[in-house]
Parts: sequence; structure tokens; C-alpha cells
Amino acid sequence: MPPLKKRLIYLLCFILIIPIGLSTRKYGASMPYIVAQYGGDTLYATCWFFFLRIFFVKPPVWHMVLYTFLACICIEILQLYQAPWIQKFRHTPPFGLLLGYGFLWSDWLCYAAGSLLAWPIAYAIEGKRNADF
Repeated sequence: MPPLKKRLIYLLCFILIIPIGLSTRKYGASMPYIVAQYGGDTLYATCWFFFLRIFFVKPPVWHMVLYTFLACICIEILQLYQAPWIQKFRHTPPFGLLLGYGFLWSDWLCYAAGSLLAWPIAYAIEGKRNADF
């Protein structure tokens, strides 16, 4: 598949997953507990995978899964930094969603699950050759 076509498909996936992830926060009361509690963080990592894949279509998918997980972990660790200037930054609409508000160990499992969830989707998009080890 040509790189431009891959990029467009990943862009579409990125755009589609954002409202799904946000809905786990907004409508969490009407969802099963596990989805309401952990779905947003899981889909956050999946969304990061799609975003990164838009720009990096040549590396094997498993590399991108690993890079996505590491990027999410770095963002989670950044949440331990609580300086006033970054707190103000976090309380602006787009940056609060991107940077998060508080550190949770459970998010690491969600990021692993979300990164791994992207793998079969990438497999369906790209085929076996680029999605395997």
C-alpha cells in the first residue's frame, strides 16, 4: 500500500477514535465500570499510535507499538511535575487532554493495552508483512 494511502487511513482512525475515547469520560455513568474507568486511557494510547503512524509509516508496526507505549509513559511521568505554570497549562482544554492531570500506575497497563490494541488494527490496514515481528 502506498505511504500516502496509509497516512490517510491512519488519519481517519485518529479522527474517529477521539470522540470514542471522550465518550468514555462523558457517558461513563451509562457504561460498564471497567470501560468507564479504563477505556479512555486505553484509547488514549491507541490514538497516539494512529497519530504517530501518520508520520512514521515505514518502521515495523511492533516498533510503533513500543514507541507509543514509551511516549505515553513519558507523558504519565510528566504528570508528577506539578509546577504552577504547567498546572495552568494543563487546565486549558486541549492540553489537559494531552498531558493529563495526575499520575496513576494503573494507566501504565491501560497504555500497554491501548498500544497492543492498535496492533491488530494496523495488521488489518497494512497486512501481515509490516505488522509482524
